[in-house]
Amino acid sequence: MQKRPLGAALLAAAALTLTSACGSGAAHPAAKAAPGSNFSTAQITTPPGKAVSALTWSGDYRAPYSEDPLTTADYPEETILGNVCESLLRTGADYSLNPGLARSWKQPDARHLVLELDPRAKFSDGRPVTTADVVYSLLRNKDPQVASNYADSYEDVSSVLATGPEQVTITFSKDDYLFVGLLGILGGSVVEKDFAVKAGRKFGTAATGVMCSGPYTIASFDGTNAMVLKRNANYWDPSRAAKADQITFTFIGDPSALANALTSGSLQGAFDLPSAALDQLRKATDGKLYVGAEGSTTQNIDLLVSSFTGGLADARVRRALSMAIDRQGIATTLFGGAADPLYAVAGPGFWETSPARSQYQAAYAALVAKPDLAGATALVKQAGATGKQVTIGYAAGIPTQVQLAQVLQQTGDSIGLKVKITGLPDQQYGSLFIDPKARAAYDAFITINYMEYPEAANMYISYATKGGAQNFNGYSNPVVEQNLDRAQGTADPVARAPFVLAAQKVIDQDLPWIPIIQPRALLFQNKDVTGAPLTFSYMDNAWAAAVGAP
Repeated sequence: MQKRPLGAALLAAAALTLTSACGSGAAHPAAKAAPGSNFSTAQITTPPGKAVSALTWSGDYRAPYSEDPLTTADYPEETILGNVCESLLRTGADYSLNPGLARSWKQPDARHLVLELDPRAKFSDGRPVTTADVVYSLLRNKDPQVASNYADSYEDVSSVLATGPEQVTITFSKDDYLFVGLLGILGGSVVEKDFAVKAGRKFGTAATGVMCSGPYTIASFDGTNAMVLKRNANYWDPSRAAKADQITFTFIGDPSALANALTSGSLQGAFDLPSAALDQLRKATDGKLYVGAEGSTTQNIDLLVSSFTGGLADARVRRALSMAIDRQGIATTLFGGAADPLYAVAGPGFWETSPARSQYQAAYAALVAKPDLAGATALVKQAGATGKQVTIGYAAGIPTQVQLAQVLQQTGDSIGLKVKITGLPDQQYGSLFIDPKARAAYDAFITINYMEYPEAANMYISYATKGGAQNFNGYSNPVVEQNLDRAQGTADPVARAPFVLAAQKVIDQDLPWIPIIQPRALLFQNKDVTGAPLTFSYMDNAWAAAVGAP
């Protein structure tokens, strides 16, 4: 259930400057790459041929708040810390789960997950990774003093025990075949117990640091401008050893300054690029801008319904607004070919690499439709909502949200609603995600959100079940709950898909969230480096170890 909305400060990295307002008329053609960018269906760029002494990379829009892999789930921490603190499993560029600190894993039944540790694994100080370290690390997610950002995913974990010299068994309080995906991201990271206990509350601070087992260690961190990683001399897996001796991450929030750093060569690479920088990067002569395929991220831009009172209380009004939105126009005109229209919150990014892809694709294709203003207007009238006010909040400091809010206002007004849009300062906008009183003033608000790995069931569990971490509006439907419970307890992804799609069918009618667009993966690489992934898999993983010289 690792899907989190990004609060105000966290959204700055994902801000995409819109180039023009967009109406809600005829459908637009599919997004096409502008000259100078490279649309790619590959999941990773060309593997390097040589090692390099040093790399410089964008660490995103701000410096990490902590070096602790659990305490902040946002782009800067998740881009960097997976290179330092390994998880029990590794997530590939294609989102496959692979051996990591655990050489193997199995679920003998729906309530138990058994992990066998790799006896070679050791921390960067040379000490072996033990079952005690693993048990301690996983249970940190349940410790309120740690305040793990992955705590919600551990709600069904009843115990984590060492059950052999190299074996750890996780027991669940309910059938759960979804949890294992968490072990391939930082929610399954392992730290050295003795180091962490001795450090106490200073663990993860710039002064004290962390002790982990990844291919890199943190050489220096000033807390603001730069974080330098150095190759872990004691790294235990030679086949995945780092190709660069050192990586310097810098943090640039201004799109123009970022583009200048990349085109001048002072930075050799970056993910999560703001669209305000794309035109300049497409013209770069010493590097290449890559745009991933449809479904290359698990990021969304949605309209989150705040409550089922007020202007959006009637599901028919929510459906009418959704029917009228010109998603293709927004994706093409406003996002410059770096996004796709989104017709279900668990869209292609959540099942494109699934064995059940054909089932999800068929159901998704049935949802794709051109804007229907006449039908939407009739539905608003049928609901008795003509002239009714709908208030939408958005982050005033993010150009995308400003212009997208204007589009939604035009769309709502065109079908008989009276849409009021309210721009909020960063802190006030961020409070929408944590304070019900703050949300009470708005019928809905725009959100940019993501999951670190693709699983459609987890996406829906997150916001469409009673206990979901993102169920901000109190949505509850017994058919949805029943089907998602069955999905969670089904091991085979192909057998799981019908339950997820049964829930999706109901959610599509109830629309507790209204999907709008899904961004594509963006990557810039200098001509002197290669090997970075072209999917959202760089989040929480040791992607940097694979980057080197052509």
